[in-house]
Amino acid sequence: MKRKYKFQIIGAILLFAAAAIISWQVGWIYHCGVTPLDEAVQNFFFSLRCGWLNWPVIVLTHTSDTVTIVILCTILVLSPFPGRKKYGIPVTAAAVSGLAIYKPMKHLFLRERPDAAFHLVAQGGYSFPSGHSVTSVVVYGLLFFLIRKYCRNPKLRTFLSGICLALALLVGPSRIYVGVHWPTDVLAGWCIGGGVLLLSLVLLDKLDERNNRRKEEAWH
Repeated sequence: MKRKYKFQIIGAILLFAAAAIISWQVGWIYHCGVTPLDEAVQNFFFSLRCGWLNWPVIVLTHTSDTVTIVILCTILVLSPFPGRKKYGIPVTAAAVSGLAIYKPMKHLFLRERPDAAFHLVAQGGYSFPSGHSVTSVVVYGLLFFLIRKYCRNPKLRTFLSGICLALALLVGPSRIYVGVHWPTDVLAGWCIGGGVLLLSLVLLDKLDERNNRRKEEAWH
């Protein structure tokens, strides 16, 4: 196994282990209640709230809504074949993988969201882990790497990859700001999303290597 793959796999294992530790603390130590970290970080984010900042953060947080991600994946999958193969199928498969991990966890922990009085957006369901945080890291993180790899226009590559990187990093904190998640929800979501992202990159690299070998064999 190549050293790069070893580091990526080890990184994924460490991130999943971190998610497990956070889950253990939230579920076993605090019985799905509020941790001191949750209170301190939430208070900090709430102190930043103001009229001019609320609406851009609300727009930001909606970029990882289920409807938004379904529309995005549908557009990528229905794009012309090279785009579908390079972007649509990998991103959709990774998004479904993240969903398959975090959705059962929500029904396992049954953690209540912060008080609805603090919500700036409508949000139902359970709180732990943050599905938006998982999805943003997986979808926009993977798009970042794929755009850097396949987009040939330097300016467009920089612009699109910059947007994807910003979304991957900022959607999680936006969930705390709009009041629908505890900080530990987001931390666990980031760890899960990061683990799925790293494993997705390993799988895609291995598939590329296999396809390249087949092409070389076909030429000989």
